[in-house]
Amino acid sequence: MANNYSPRRAAPSGEPERRRTSAPRESGYTQERRAPRETGYTSPTRQARPSSDGYTRTPGYSMEDLTPRAPRNTAPARTSRESRPVRDTGYERDVYVRRTPQSRRRKKKPPILPIALVVLLLVIVLVVVLVVRGCSAQPADGGNSSTNSSSQTSQVSGTDSQTSGVDSTVSGTDSSAPVSSAVSEAPTPAPQEEPQAAPETIGSLLVVGDTAYEYYNFNTDLANQYITAVADAGEKLSGISTLYDMVIPTSIDIDLPESYIDRNQLNTSDQRQAIEEYIYPSIQAMNSSVKTVSIFDTLKSHANEYLYFRTDHHWTQLGAYYAYVEFCNVRGFEPVPLDQFDRKDYTGYLGTFYSNTESSALANNPDTVEAYIPKANVTLNVTQSDGTVLENWPLIANGDEYGQNMKYLVYCGGDQPYEEITNNDMTDGPTCIVVKESFGNCFIPFLVNHYSKVYVIDYRHYTAGTVTQLAQQVGADDVLCLNNISMTRNEGLVNQFSNIF
Repeated sequence: MANNYSPRRAAPSGEPERRRTSAPRESGYTQERRAPRETGYTSPTRQARPSSDGYTRTPGYSMEDLTPRAPRNTAPARTSRESRPVRDTGYERDVYVRRTPQSRRRKKKPPILPIALVVLLLVIVLVVVLVVRGCSAQPADGGNSSTNSSSQTSQVSGTDSQTSGVDSTVSGTDSSAPVSSAVSEAPTPAPQEEPQAAPETIGSLLVVGDTAYEYYNFNTDLANQYITAVADAGEKLSGISTLYDMVIPTSIDIDLPESYIDRNQLNTSDQRQAIEEYIYPSIQAMNSSVKTVSIFDTLKSHANEYLYFRTDHHWTQLGAYYAYVEFCNVRGFEPVPLDQFDRKDYTGYLGTFYSNTESSALANNPDTVEAYIPKANVTLNVTQSDGTVLENWPLIANGDEYGQNMKYLVYCGGDQPYEEITNNDMTDGPTCIVVKESFGNCFIPFLVNHYSKVYVIDYRHYTAGTVTQLAQQVGADDVLCLNNISMTRNEGLVNQFSNIF
């Protein structure tokens, strides 16, 4: 605030008097007196400094009359003035008292390092909880779908179809060490030669030479939903059946060398990492009673063999056999050697990949359906969607009676809601329920050598109840879930699977 008063003069002896109001000096011109500014404050009265304070001036203002009284640095402290009225702020304040620099409060620097450590610990704890419990909310489908539906009647009609796409969800996996129920060491991958053909995208599929592949893109939220469904199923079946879970990789990560995928920067996620380092460890962390069956490394060690079709999204029965061996290792069965099965080949198969691309390269090199038929005396009864029961249906039908694009339906009657398989050579043996989609069809024939009864539920079509109810009803010893990894990123299929238990 500006200082609006002139220097004080020494007052005569006696009581100090208030400042006198004097007439303006004669200056030869008229000066209007400026009205005092309205400030809202009451003008305080001031006291003149005592004559002993500093220098004393005589009324004549001559330099000779200035008589020093005391050095400046020994002058007594000046008397405090009356405070001007101030706005009520809720606290007392002396307008004229200033704090010395030493009395000013210094702002402390925030404890950056301790705060950073606390935040880091919270982030680590949050990540661990999410990975261990897999409790993420379910989002909308990111555009990645894979649907398989087919129907087989006694007239052999219907088709098996799949719609696949690249999910735009950012790939992410947990770095936890894989936990597997398998007892064997991971086999060494087979040496693979890179294809000479350049990759080509046709629709939503990848075509390399005469072979088509489905892209896979990991979806964290849907994978977590699948993990939770399996863990919850294990809880529901506790005390009734032992739950086994097998996630089947698709052909792109088995047939193609990793170097080819990396060199061509193919937009597909690492399936081994998704299965062995995320899905399986998360399931067992939530429910250790669930037995996971690791098959990726086994399939990769046989990558130079005919494990997947070139023109279809399914695996061959040879690929399913190697997975069956790993299941036997986990379950404690002795696997039946492959040469003890009768084999039949059905040529000229053009599957879903050809139907989706109509590629001439695929058409010029059709697949062969290799069927391995167990020697056990079995009976298969198939219940169709309309309730019709097909009794004594062949476990593996004659593929020559099927159309060019339907030969995969020879296994176990195709995709039916419910089936019962009885091993007539085994009067007293364990029982098993297989919960599957179409990848399970060619796997099931290998199980009949170990179970007296095998009950098959296709969760996409079954509406007669839940797996838990059936397990209680038939006294099932084991429940085996068979799903290809593309299913774990498909919202519709994951929802159907979650509701079947």
